[in-house]
Amino acid sequence: MKLLLDTQCFLWWFAEPERLSEKAIAHITDERNELWLSVASIWEVGIKVALGKLPLPEPVERYIPNRMSQLGAKSLEIRAAHAMRAAALPMHHRDPFDRMLIAQAQVDDMTIVSADAMLTQYDVSIFSL
Repeated sequence: MKLLLDTQCFLWWFAEPERLSEKAIAHITDERNELWLSVASIWEVGIKVALGKLPLPEPVERYIPNRMSQLGAKSLEIRAAHAMRAAALPMHHRDPFDRMLIAQAQVDDMTIVSADAMLTQYDVSIFSL
């Protein structure tokens, strides 16, 4: 199964793993699953760090690749098909980063790992944190 970790899930995995459900942990640690982190999440983390809203233990340009490597997560690039699907989504959720994750999961047949209940309003597979 292809799991797309949302930004919060990725950050919690390293900083607050106790906030993740047993089901989410089981799927993330299952070596049969592929783990993915969207470029949209990387962008979101970078913005939050730059605004002073997200302190990290090391510079973001080291933190992200180091943690992705530790987790064995692959980078999911944003393609034109993702952007077009995100633009066509109903406006249940206004966060552009989450809308991109929804679009990417739909286009690439992935399951999103997230605590965001708003995502359930879309036709997308989700594992709740």
